Amino acid sequence: MATMKQLTRKVEVARRHGAGSVSKALTLRALRFPLWLVYRPEKWHLRGFHTTNYKKMAVALAHEVPAPLNVVVDVGCGLGEILNRVDAPRRIGLDVEPGVISWARLLQRFTRSDVEFRAGSFESLTPADPEVIDLVIALGWFHYMADEWIEDRMRTLLATRRVRYVMVDEFPAQAGRIEGIFDDFGEPVRRCHDWQDGKTLFLYRCDG
Repeated sequence: MATMKQLTRKVEVARRHGAGSVSKALTLRALRFPLWLVYRPEKWHLRGFHTTNYKKMAVALAHEVPAPLNVVVDVGCGLGEILNRVDAPRRIGLDVEPGVISWARLLQRFTRSDVEFRAGSFESLTPADPEVIDLVIALGWFHYMADEWIEDRMRTLLATRRVRYVMVDEFPAQAGRIEGIFDDFGEPVRRCHDWQDGKTLFLYRCDG
């Protein structure tokens, strides 16, 4: 009886959080911890899409980028839960944790996603990749990096490619820091507050 009640509750939670396929959502959730034990990435990867508000906000914000949205690059993509839900013909997911990339590729067998997952960061973009990137997503990790590091990577990226929009976030403890850096690289067009983690998501237009 207790098991049936727990299953019913999980189904209700999945539906309440907008899971399009409840059975798929429950399957992927059941696999999450065993796969974490195999690949051993950072524990925050255990947070699923449907129970993590900022991920849903990021997808909605990406859909506000004016057309065309042909190329999207997610730096620090994790399992690709945001990138898999953004509609674009070319999607590239980068993460410095090789285990996370292996995990994301395994999940593609369930989602049939065409995202190109690669281990690495900004430097993993090659001359063969598109010169125009419509949206760069970098969420949940810039606060670990020094200002100079962020500025250097952004200058290099914008000097070598035409980047139309960039999405970043900022935690309350560093209020104004990330925003101040990116105000020098683009025009802020949208900001959203995440009630769950207390952080703010920013969308910048960078190509003028």
